[in-house]
Amino acid sequence: MKKLFNKLQRPETEAVLWIIGLVYLLFINPYETQHFSFCAFKLVGIDHCPGCGLGRSISFIYHGDILNSFRTHPLGLFALFIIGYRIISLLLKSQYIKSLIGGLKNGRRFKITS
Repeated sequence: MKKLFNKLQRPETEAVLWIIGLVYLLFINPYETQHFSFCAFKLVGIDHCPGCGLGRSISFIYHGDILNSFRTHPLGLFALFIIGYRIISLLLKSQYIKSLIGGLKNGRRFKITS
């Protein structure tokens, strides 16, 4: 159990979770009023949740509808930049990525074995 917990605390794990969330927002249809949500507020029946508006706003950005994105949540574009910055900073902290970059700088070639 401790090994699993340690793996979950690695920076690349958080980065992958953020990427999965952003990919999910890419594939949902923001124009639909009903879609699956992990939101605790929606699950208990509360209709207004600023977090849900934020996700929908990012989805509108992906679909090129900046006006509806701003109407849904004014901080959608800002949140997308912050999440992107967080993903990049987590990947730069990752030991795997550091060793990959270090190997490329030193001219080493990586061999993929199966």
